[in-house]
This record gives sequence, structure tokens and C-alpha cells, in this order.
Amino acid sequence: MCLITNAKETVKVSSPPSLTESTVSSFSSTDSESNGLKVLICSENVPPQVNGIARRIGMYADGLRDIGCEVDVLHPDSGSSKVFSHVNPWNFTARMMIINPIHLLKLLMTPYDVVHVVMPANISCMWVLAAFKIYRCLMRQSKPALVVSWHCNIVDYLQHFSMGPLRFIAYACFFLLFGMLPMISDRVLTPTKKSEPMLVKLWKRTEVGRRAGVCFTGVDKTEFSPDAKESEWGRNWAASKEKYLAKVGKKHLIICVGRLSPEKGVDELIKVLRRLKDCALWLVGDGPHRPHLEQLARELKVPVQFLGYQSGDALHSVYCQADLFVCPSLTETFGQTVNEALASQVRVALPSVAVFNEAYGAAIPADAFWKPLDQTDMARAISRQLQRHAKNDACGIPNLDKLKSWPDACEALLQEYHDAFQDRQHTFTLFCWAYFPIWWTFSAMTIISFFVFSQIRTFCGGSVRLFFRSSAESVLIKVASLQRLPSANSLQRIEKGQKNSVH
Repeated sequence: MCLITNAKETVKVSSPPSLTESTVSSFSSTDSESNGLKVLICSENVPPQVNGIARRIGMYADGLRDIGCEVDVLHPDSGSSKVFSHVNPWNFTARMMIINPIHLLKLLMTPYDVVHVVMPANISCMWVLAAFKIYRCLMRQSKPALVVSWHCNIVDYLQHFSMGPLRFIAYACFFLLFGMLPMISDRVLTPTKKSEPMLVKLWKRTEVGRRAGVCFTGVDKTEFSPDAKESEWGRNWAASKEKYLAKVGKKHLIICVGRLSPEKGVDELIKVLRRLKDCALWLVGDGPHRPHLEQLARELKVPVQFLGYQSGDALHSVYCQADLFVCPSLTETFGQTVNEALASQVRVALPSVAVFNEAYGAAIPADAFWKPLDQTDMARAISRQLQRHAKNDACGIPNLDKLKSWPDACEALLQEYHDAFQDRQHTFTLFCWAYFPIWWTFSAMTIISFFVFSQIRTFCGGSVRLFFRSSAESVLIKVASLQRLPSANSLQRIEKGQKNSVH
């Protein structure tokens, strides 16, 4: 019996607040009595997108404003007078942008203290950094400080998805495109010190110190809280959990929240369910890998319920229903969903990768980490945490005091901005001048290729592969139907036979 169910019909989805123009203008309001910094944040990921980067940038903008900074946010929906926007060809829920050259000139004339560009992708905003760096050198100015924050382990993705000679080509293109960043910025920030180490090493040390820091991730402990189970949504989820576990005959519910894409490792979690006889799984999120995961669960006959995207109170309270939260991804830069589960005081099990060890080693028992890609060890770590849950063992229950709040994270980000002033590079090296035209040409070609690819995918309805497959199937159906039609000779024979039968 197939044990996959789809909860789209019964689950209400509440939308997060949108980053509209009025919201962006509120980011730009100045507290006349404060001496806060004037900050420009350039990001392709902003609310109402629901990915971790978008939530992080939205909270940074709000938090910096709350502590007296004046914050402008440049994003794909800023308008055609500022950016040219197009769909992200790899994720149709997001958009990419190409900065308007006229607006770039206006930005150069604006007295910013800090320019913060959110990476990766966001390629045209590297031009913003380059323009400010050149302008700063020519005008002999000390401002603005130029900061890059890097929020994705692209090198890990290249290792996972490229093979043979293609891997070396991918590495060459990656460093040709992003190798310019250390020369046109003063400081790089990552969600943890272990994030994207190969890239961060390019920001070499100065006499003052290292040109790298951490952009911490906070959590709203009032929204993600064990008290959320007492909300209306919490009671609804509790009833759904009880009904579902009774239906599939299981005792424990595992929850995983995140985008359903190949690099997230959700297929490994589904496979491990075969070893966890008393466990069912709720997957909260959506993405391009969902059909494959549904098919996998059907083939393995394991109990998996796909809940789709959730937000607002629905998301806050669903964590509280978990007997255990599991994040199987090996490529995270921080794992915001893990933070949210811990804030809900839910036990967690994670793969033992450098980022998770750094971010959550103090909050999670050592035996709750499993050896990556080892299903036996993964099942063992999950079982240990579930045994603690069944016994109500205090070991493994998260300590909320060890989690940073968003105000804490924004204060730390402000300090990183001040540190960036100490890391300022006031000159271009000869190598940088020689490399610059090559880099600019390659970045322009990359932007154009992204745009063309996005238009092709849009024309094909989101998937080039499915478009050509469906087109080919349509052609084959037409050809087959034509082949089944009788020829002129056969029609004559049929008519002649009918006449003979009449006679």
C-alpha cells in the first residue's frame, strides 16, 4: 500500500510579509538623533521569498534600522529605474537582477558608509563593489567600507554535481568569476567560520588582522517557541499528527523542513526510514525534487507526508509536533531550520559536517551527529534521540540561552561593518588592473547567459527537459496516429470488397 499523502487540501498557508516599496522606504528612514551608519544592502534574496537567505537579509535590514542605521535595500523588485529583473532560471520562486547603469552612477554619488553585497550569484552587484572601489581610490576617500556576505557552499555543489574534467572546468569558471571579490571588497562574512573555506582563503590577512568574519543568524524566540503548540495552528497540527500516526501505525514523527532539491539530501532520510520501524516523516517545503521523492517513498513503501510550503503561524507551530527534527543536508552554510527547531525545544539529529559541528556542537549531544552518507550511523543517531524523547530524558533538550536572537545578530553585523573600515584596501595592484577587463568581460557574458537561459526556461514552461519531452511525445503520438490511418490503396480495396459483398 502506498503510504504517501498530500496535505495541500487541508493545510492553510499564511504568507510572510512582502518586501514592498513601502517596506523598502521604511528601511531607508533616518533617525535624525542617531549617528548610525548609512548602509546599502544589495541582495537578490529578500522577503517574501521563504529561503534562509531572504529571511536573514530581511531581519538584518529591520534590525540595523532598529539600532539607528539608515538602510537602503536594492533588490529585483526595486523597479526598472534601478534594476532590470528576470526570473532565476534555476529557481522560479526567485528573481535575479541586472543593475541599471544610470542608477549605479546615482549610487556612487550617495554618501554611503557601508556597501554590503549579498552573494552568491548577484553578479551585476559585483560591479557595484568594483565601481565604489575605483571611485574610492580615485577620489582618495575612506568610505564606503565594502563588505561581501557569502551564503551558499557553491564549491560543495560543484563537488557533488560535476564529474571528471567538467569539475576542473567548473572550478576554473567559479574562481574566474568570483576571484575578483577579494580585490574589490574589504571584508567577507559567512554564516559560520567553516562556510566555503576555499573562497574565504582568498581574503588574505592584513597587518590589522583577518579580513573575514561571521554574519550570525538569529532566531525569533517569540515566534519559534514551544508555546506555539498551544496556538490554533498548534492544536490543528497535533490532531493531524495523531490521526496520521494512527493511520500508518507508527509511534514517532520525524519532521524535516526545507526546499526539496537534490543537494538537500532528503532522499537519504527517506531511505533510512526503512531502518526506523516506528517512525513516520513529515516533509515541510517544496521544490523541483518533490516528484522524485514521492516516487522514492512509494517504491520503498515508507510513510511520508508532504505538507508543502508553510509560513507564519503554520510554520512556527509545526516544529512543536516533531518528536525529532532531522536536517540531512551536507551543503548548508548554517541551517536556519535547525535553529528554528532548537528554539522550539525539539531534539535534533544532524550529519557531522564542519558547519553543523561549529554552529550546533554546543547545543546538540555528540552522539546525535552521524557520519555523512552512512545510513546505519544515521539511523543509530536518530534512534538515540528518539529514545531520549520517549524517556523524557533531559539530555538533548536545547538550551535556549545558547541561541542568538536577531538583535544579537544585528549588533554583531554592525561590529563587522566597523571592522571592515580597518580592513580597507586603498589601491589596486598591477595584477588587479590586468585581471579586471578579463573579469568584467566574463561576468558580463555570464549575466547575458543567465538572462537567455531564464527566457528559454520561461518559454518552455519552467523545464527545458520536460518541454522537449512533451513535444517529442506529441510528435510521436501524431506520427503513430498517421501510421494507423488507412492508405489510399487500402481504402480502394475496402470499397471494392464492400461492393463484392453486396453483389
